[in-house]
Amino acid sequence: MKKILLTVLFLALFSFTLMSCGKKKESAKDNKEQSTEDMEGEQGNPMEKLDVCIGPSPETMDPALNSTLDGGTMIMHCFEGLLKYGENGQVLPAMAESWECSKDGLTWTFHLRENLKWSDGMDLSSEDFVYSFKRLADPKTAAPYGYDMLSMIEGYEEASKGELDALKVEAPDERTFVVHLTSPLSYFDKIVAFSSLVPLRKDMLEEGGEGWSFNPSTYVSNGAYRMNEYVDGDYISLKKNPYYYDADKVTVDELIFHLVEDDNSAYSAYMEGSLDVTSRIPSEEMDSLRDSEDFKSYPLLGTSGMIFNMEKPPFDDAKVRKAFALAIDKKYIAENIFEGYRTPASTFVCEGVSDPEDGSSFMEKTLKDYGTPFHTEEYEKDLEEAKKLMKEAGYPNGEGFPKVKYLNNAGGANNTIAEYLQSAFKELGVDMEIDTQEWKVVSATQHTGDFQLTRFAWVYDYDEPLQLLNLFRSQDANNYAHYSNKKYDKLMQTAMKETNGKKRSKALHKAEQMLLEDLPMAPMVFSKENYLIRPGIKGIQHLPSGHSYFMYCTKTE
Repeated sequence: MKKILLTVLFLALFSFTLMSCGKKKESAKDNKEQSTEDMEGEQGNPMEKLDVCIGPSPETMDPALNSTLDGGTMIMHCFEGLLKYGENGQVLPAMAESWECSKDGLTWTFHLRENLKWSDGMDLSSEDFVYSFKRLADPKTAAPYGYDMLSMIEGYEEASKGELDALKVEAPDERTFVVHLTSPLSYFDKIVAFSSLVPLRKDMLEEGGEGWSFNPSTYVSNGAYRMNEYVDGDYISLKKNPYYYDADKVTVDELIFHLVEDDNSAYSAYMEGSLDVTSRIPSEEMDSLRDSEDFKSYPLLGTSGMIFNMEKPPFDDAKVRKAFALAIDKKYIAENIFEGYRTPASTFVCEGVSDPEDGSSFMEKTLKDYGTPFHTEEYEKDLEEAKKLMKEAGYPNGEGFPKVKYLNNAGGANNTIAEYLQSAFKELGVDMEIDTQEWKVVSATQHTGDFQLTRFAWVYDYDEPLQLLNLFRSQDANNYAHYSNKKYDKLMQTAMKETNGKKRSKALHKAEQMLLEDLPMAPMVFSKENYLIRPGIKGIQHLPSGHSYFMYCTKTE
């Protein structure tokens, strides 16, 4: 059902023409928005408090700097952009009640709702979006999504070098926000709905300095909640924002995110009754929970694997990278470590992502028309090829190969996977040390590049192959592999600007084939999201991106 729905959505998105772009989008009054009447929890009662655990302490709560799924979920409860995503991945009105695109596809105009307020009661205007867009482009911000979100906007190149006023975004009046693109982009509305493009209060950021996002007094928000308390390593308390335009539909007065590093601790807290919801479930408990009323599994657009630092020997050698990638039994990880709650990955772009040519499965088209070096059903064949490549690289049976280190963080099945990789690489004669750190340390180290191997997990924010493939552009801040290929970068540029579905598809598949040849990352499994939810709690909204909304939860006695 999910695959069909995503296909329909994608066909609707890429039937884009310059003529249709010129049509006015439905307003908030006309567009079917999320409401308590539409939700599973409509028969329940509002909740004074909901205790949730989805991850450890975030590295940041700054929307412009966050690059994690759990951090994004926390932020999305506090901030809201011009547009937002619905449960089926559709784009809905948010701060903007309507929007339109010019006939030539180059100008997008957003019309804000009346009487928008910040969580302290101050007026919110289109100038706040101008500030936030320019801050995202500012090289001083060093936003990981800056290029992805803004490179299609006129003047971005100059802005990214410090000339912020060159970025062609404007506020003709307090309720109108206008964006000028360099070329038509059919899915720009989906980009605008991303959490990096929410408005921020300039005076609060200046007052709070680097720590503004962890300080309730400066973390002035515009979404469903305001930050009430932040205790690092313990919890984040959010209280309902009375100034939110849709506050009447928010059914949870206080939302508490418990910040837990270890899955076993989160699981114990849930079993003891101190958590209402958790996604932190030890892999060894999955099989016993399979038939539990509490256990829920949701589809997720995501790819997990292992990143090679291509700037550090021996992983600057393509043969070594390919050998390591082939030595991983992806089917074993999916079926044994994840108890069948993952799918073995033989491509980069995951299942469920649509092809821009005709809305079919991008992954299936890759396997049918382009191919892959991996044989997920014939691991022995891959292992034999891996050993051959190691010999060709000058390391027969691992002789002379240096000891390597794998950067890992505890949580989920990460430790189990790390231990499996350790044993898998011994088949190549390689000793691998596991370096387990807190997530904040891992994330920071990935950005600095001070590692050889590290875990990789990426969840798509919307149904679009570029969501993953863009990560391997030379200039992308999340390119932890330090992959640099001018031909690849050119294909990414083509895919971003091209409006013809067939041509986009060709460019994207060519790019993926480059990755499958060069292997800056070894894909392992495609994702699902698992939760324990206390019986009686309804109304959690799960987006295809893996983000969840908890503000509409209700409880039946």
